[in-house]
Amino acid sequence: MSNILIEARCDPNCRPILDALATACGNLGHEVWRWRGPLSGRVSYSRRLGHCDLAILFNGAHHSYKKSLSQLRRRGAKLLFVELGWHPQLGTFQLDPQGINAAASWVDQPLVATACRKLPTRPGADLLVILQHDRDTQITDHSPWFADMVEFISHLCQHSQLPLRVRAHPRHPPSDRLIRLIEDRGFQLDSCQSLSQALQQCRAVACINSSAAVEALAARVPVMCYGRAIYRHAGAVYCLDDRGDCTRRVTAAIAAGESELYLESIDEVLRRIAGQQWRLEQIPARLPPVLTALLKADPASAAHRGWRWPFVLRNAG
Repeated sequence: MSNILIEARCDPNCRPILDALATACGNLGHEVWRWRGPLSGRVSYSRRLGHCDLAILFNGAHHSYKKSLSQLRRRGAKLLFVELGWHPQLGTFQLDPQGINAAASWVDQPLVATACRKLPTRPGADLLVILQHDRDTQITDHSPWFADMVEFISHLCQHSQLPLRVRAHPRHPPSDRLIRLIEDRGFQLDSCQSLSQALQQCRAVACINSSAAVEALAARVPVMCYGRAIYRHAGAVYCLDDRGDCTRRVTAAIAAGESELYLESIDEVLRRIAGQQWRLEQIPARLPPVLTALLKADPASAAHRGWRWPFVLRNAG
C-alpha cells in the first residue's frame, strides 16, 4: 500500500470532498496523512511536506503552490488535482492527474461526433456576457487574450453587433471602473435572479471560460468562448480571441439568425464534461481504479505518451 498526502481545507466547499477522498484512501488500506497547504486556512495539520507516493491537492494552480509542487515532483510523487465541478457545481467535483479545468488531461481530445444538425437560432435580443473574477486561475492561467474583465468588456463594447447585457459574478461584484464602462456605452447589467432566467432572455452568451457556459450549452444557448476552456471545441462553441473582426462577424451572423454550431458537437461536449464530473457518493467505486493506474504508472513514460484518463469516463454512472 502507498503513502498518500491529502490536503486539508477549512473552506466548506472544499472540505467535504477532501475528507471523503481521505476516508476512501484509508479504507483501501493506504497510509493517509493530511497536509496544511498555503490556502488551507485554520486547520490542525502540519505544514511539513514529507515523503509521499501520491499527493491530492485542491486546485493547485495558484502561484502559492509553486514551491510545494516543485518539491513533490522532485521527490517523484504522483499528483491528483481536485476542484469543484461545472454543472451543477454544488455537490460535484473534478479530479485529474494533470490539472484542473483547461489544464486537465482529457480536454484536448478531439470530438468524434458527426455534426449534422445545426443549433437552432433563438429569439432573444442581446448578448449575455458572463463576468469572472480577475484573480481566479481561470483568468490568470487560461485567458491568453484578455488580462481582466475590463479588457474583455472593452473588446465586446467595441466589436459586438449585439447589445450587451452583463451578468456579474455571484461572489465578486464588478468594479466601479467596469460599471462606468458598461453604462457609458449604453449597455446594462443583468438583474435576473438566476442564471437560468438570464439565459432565457438572451440570444447568445459570451465569456472567457466560465463554468456558467456549461449550463448555457445545456439550455441550447450559443456560446462565444474567448479563452482556454473545457468546452472550447469548434462546432460546440464559437472559438474566439482578441481579433475584433471575428467578434463582429460572429455576432452579426447570430443577429441575422445564422448558426455555425451543431447539436451533436454540443451533446458530445456535455457528455464528456458529465463523465469527468464526480459526486461524493461515487468515490468508493470510482477512486480505486484511478489510484491503481496512477500509482503503477511510470511518470516519464506517461508524460511522453500523453496521459489518457479513461477511468472517469467508464465509471461515470
